[in-house]
Amino acid sequence: MLRFAEAALQVRGLAGEHQIDGARRALGHAYGGGAQYFAMWVVGSAKP
Repeated sequence: MLRFAEAALQVRGLAGEHQIDGARRALGHAYGGGAQYFAMWVVGSAKP
């Protein structure tokens, strides 16, 4: 969930000292549990 939260903060312009200037979309991915689950997401600042 930390990666998802960071992606959301980036596109909202609220990532503080980690902010990427002009971030409008972010792609994140994660896996865990001995490779038993995988997740991928795309978040953006504009409504679809």
